[in-house]
Amino acid sequence: MRYTSILLSIPFILVACAGGDAPETEPQVQSVEIVEQAAPEQGATAELPQPTILVTPTHNGNGISEFQVVQNNPFARALMESINEYLTKKKYDVKSLEGQADLDNLVQMQNDIAETDEDLSYLASLSLGADVYIKFAGNAKMKSITVELNAYESSTARLLGSETIQDPDCGASDQTTIKTCLHDAAKRGLPLLEKKILAYWQQDLNQGTQYKIVMNLKGDFDEEQIENLHDYIASGLKKTFKRVNVNVMTAKTIDMIVYADPAEFPDSQSVYSFIRNMLKGKADTKKVNVTRKFILMDVE
Repeated sequence: MRYTSILLSIPFILVACAGGDAPETEPQVQSVEIVEQAAPEQGATAELPQPTILVTPTHNGNGISEFQVVQNNPFARALMESINEYLTKKKYDVKSLEGQADLDNLVQMQNDIAETDEDLSYLASLSLGADVYIKFAGNAKMKSITVELNAYESSTARLLGSETIQDPDCGASDQTTIKTCLHDAAKRGLPLLEKKILAYWQQDLNQGTQYKIVMNLKGDFDEEQIENLHDYIASGLKKTFKRVNVNVMTAKTIDMIVYADPAEFPDSQSVYSFIRNMLKGKADTKKVNVTRKFILMDVE
């Protein structure tokens, strides 16, 4: 009887990892299917810069943050560690949610400015400088294991690819066996997901380096001044960068993605400096936070 009760407890424990039945809150973006390309030859990817990757559990939507899931759930931690281990062995720069004491404050600040309720992993990947983030979920039933892996582009939260791995013959009552099953399932799915990530990455390098820019309009602007400022900023950026995608323009916020030529703009600071100089005489700027992929600034 004790054996049965332990088995029945496993799905409940892993619900925190998988998000249970609560709907997952994801950024509202359109999923784009990436056409798979042939996997690069061994050593070929070393000639190109590899994407920086953040690994995080799927958002559970019940008030528990991704960081808390990893802290409190041994199965979620085991699954994350197995994914990180695979990526590290492949020489990817892997970012971690742990040890980022000011991350919550930065995310809250961005939410307040843009008046959005973004998924933490999306903003965390930008704040920590990741190009791609991988979300994972796991579930264990009586005698089966399921692992779900989803990869997203950090700048836009665009879905790059998904893999679901099921093992109907792997399940047990002890934690060690469950962790081994999760590890093996992730190990089978990651090469397939990696191929989709690299297909996107190689295509994306041709478009330029992406930066998400959020401007908080704090000045005492009237409606006409705001309209003129919107036009001036959009026009100036489109003349300079390879591509500009405007996400939000309101009386309080400008939210956009720019694609920069890395030869002209080698990092986010150079992008911020250009915008700052462009706005001189029109408005004052203040740097709030600049990371590798994310520029958060005030315009007064």
